[in-house]
Amino acid sequence: MGLVVAVIVSLSLAMSTPGIGQTGGTSIMRQSAIESLHDSQWVRLASPEIGRREGRLLARNPTELILSPAPDPVRIPAAEIDTIWTRGSSTKTGLLVGALLGAALGAVAGSSLGEADTDRAGFLALSIGAGTAGGGLLGALFGTALPRWKRSFP
Repeated sequence: MGLVVAVIVSLSLAMSTPGIGQTGGTSIMRQSAIESLHDSQWVRLASPEIGRREGRLLARNPTELILSPAPDPVRIPAAEIDTIWTRGSSTKTGLLVGALLGAALGAVAGSSLGEADTDRAGFLALSIGAGTAGGGLLGALFGTALPRWKRSFP
């Protein structure tokens, strides 16, 4: 009997949780996302009234954000913002992909190259290591050049 009551109480609490987020939680989350923004950071905002805007953040306060698209700065009321995206780079992704590709190419090169009288295992390990390092470096450089948008709110 006690287990049934515990299950019913747990389910009722779990079902009421989405309703809690619809009241004041959204404005708190929005305000937290706005406070995490930095001056001169590239942001993309969406609102039903202004649509989607993108630009550098000139200023922010609890009631509005000011973006710098051409020709004039745009003031966007904080309460109207539906989504906030911040721009970063794909350096980590590029590093990972480049390192994996470099390791694979190093393994292929290490297994097909070399002389019969050399230490094959040592040569293979060296070529995999060099391929991983070189591919990771090259991938990180490519990733730095590629912009990546990260959703901050909601």
